[in-house]
Amino acid sequence: MEVRERFDDLAFSVAWPPSVTFGAGTAKSLGARARAMGASRALLVTDAGLAAIGLADRVAGHLRAAGVQTDVFAKVRPNPTMSEVTEGVALMKEQGHDFIVALGGGSSIDASKVMSMQMLSGRSIQEIEAKGVDDAPGTPLGFIAVPTTAGTGSEATTGALVKDDSGKKYLVRSVRCRPAQAILDPELTLSVPARMTASTGMDAFIHALGSYTNVQVNPIGDICAQEAIRLVSRNLARAIADGSDLSARSAMMLGSHLAGIAISLKGNDAIHGLSTAVESLVDCTHGESLSALMPHVLRFNREAAAARYAQIARLMGRDVEGMSAFEAAAVGIEAMIGLRDAAGTCRRLGDLGIRAEMTERLTEMAAKGRSTLINCRKPERGEIAELYRAAI
Repeated sequence: MEVRERFDDLAFSVAWPPSVTFGAGTAKSLGARARAMGASRALLVTDAGLAAIGLADRVAGHLRAAGVQTDVFAKVRPNPTMSEVTEGVALMKEQGHDFIVALGGGSSIDASKVMSMQMLSGRSIQEIEAKGVDDAPGTPLGFIAVPTTAGTGSEATTGALVKDDSGKKYLVRSVRCRPAQAILDPELTLSVPARMTASTGMDAFIHALGSYTNVQVNPIGDICAQEAIRLVSRNLARAIADGSDLSARSAMMLGSHLAGIAISLKGNDAIHGLSTAVESLVDCTHGESLSALMPHVLRFNREAAAARYAQIARLMGRDVEGMSAFEAAAVGIEAMIGLRDAAGTCRRLGDLGIRAEMTERLTEMAAKGRSTLINCRKPERGEIAELYRAAI
C-alpha cells in the first residue's frame, strides 16, 4: 500500500463523530449538558468497579445537581452480554428513563449503545445484526458517553460489540443510536491501574494501526490515525509508569478518541479480525488478544503495507532516512513490537487459554470477518491458520 500522491480519483464520505468536550474537569459539566438535551430521568450505565470506588455516584451527582433524576445500573462486565443489556432495557422501560449516560470503558459504552438500539426499535440482537435500527420510527434516547479509559474510542464509533449467553459475538451499528455527546475528562483516568492502562493503550494503538493500513480510502481517517499513533506511542509508557501524569493521560485520551474516529471512518484490519474470533472462545480483554496477534500480522503485511509502516516508524520517532520503504517498514514493525513489549501486554495466545486444537474453529470465524477482508493483504484460510499457530 502506497501513500497517496494523486487525488483526482479520490472519493469518500464522513459521518462526523459526536459533539466532544475535552479537558480536565469537564465531567462536572455533565448535568448541565444532559439537562440542555432535555433529560429528565437518566440511567447511568457503568460497571461494579467504578461503583465500588465511588466514581459512579460522583458522576451521578453531577446529573442530580442539575435536576436530572438519575439511577445507576452498575452491572456491565468486560465483554458485555445480552443478559446485561436486557436487564438494563427492562429497567429503563419500568422506570421511564429518557436518557442514557455511559460511564466507563468500551464495555459500558457498547452496552449502552445496544440498549439505545433496543429501546428505539424493540428488535432482538439478531434482528439488529441483520437489518440495523436506523429505519425504525421514533426518536432515540438522549445519550452522553463519559469514557474512563483511553482505549476503545467507542464514544466516537457507530458500532457495538456484545455477546449472547453462548458466547457468540454480535457487531451491530447505528448512526442514530451512537452518543450525541462525549465528555472526555482525562482526570477520570488517573486512577486506572497500570495493567489496564497498558491493555487499553495497546487497544487504542492497534485501532489506529489497523485503520491506517487497511484498504479503505478516507484521508480524514488517515490523519486521525496517524496522530493517534504519534500520541499513544509517545505517551503510553509515561502513563503506565506514573498514573498521575495528567499530561500523559490527556494525550492518551485524545489518542484513543482519534483512533476511534479513524476506525469509525475506515474500519480495522486482520489483527482485529483474528482477535474477535479469539474473544468469542476465551474471556480476555481486547488489548491483550490484539497484542498477542500483532507481531505476526505485521510481518505478514510488511510488503503490502511497506509505505505506511515506514510512516509509522517516523511517527514513532525512528530515523529511516535513506532507507527503502520495505527496509523502513521493518524498523516500524520493530518499533511497534517494542511498544507492546514495553507495555508488558500479552505475547502469546496460549497465555489467554487458546490451544492449538482451536485453530480450525478460529480460522472459520476470522475468515468471514469484515476486518479480515479489508486487511491490506487479504489472507487465505491457510494463512489465517498459520498466523494463529504462530501466535499460540
